[in-house]
Amino acid sequence: MNSLLILLVLISSAVVCNAKWTDEKEPVASLLTSAKHVCGGTSPLTRWARTGRSDTIEMTIDTGSCQFENTPMYFTSISGDAGHYLLVGVNAIYKATRNGFLISVFSARGESADTLMAWSAQYNWNVNWFGVLP
Repeated sequence: MNSLLILLVLISSAVVCNAKWTDEKEPVASLLTSAKHVCGGTSPLTRWARTGRSDTIEMTIDTGSCQFENTPMYFTSISGDAGHYLLVGVNAIYKATRNGFLISVFSARGESADTLMAWSAQYNWNVNWFGVLP
């Protein structure tokens, strides 16, 4: 059993060591500097809402003021005073259009939607977002 484990570790190490790394900074910098349109903002914590699930809350983000021509690539994070590190789904974008999108989050510790709604107000959870139209 030990020799099998050692063999698996060696094979895994060989695969990782032979991986070719590329400089990811160049494509990202290029994307942002050549983008047709970049726009972002912070959505107020008052937009959090309960979903049909007992453990999930969501926020619809309105990007209409950005006046994107098409659906951009959206990126999100959540800021606040505490507890937001427990949220799962922060970067999962749903129903993206040129005028907005939806994020849906739940707690890694299994808190209820009622608790998450209370915490969103108590700990000032805001959604930071930006859209990039290449």
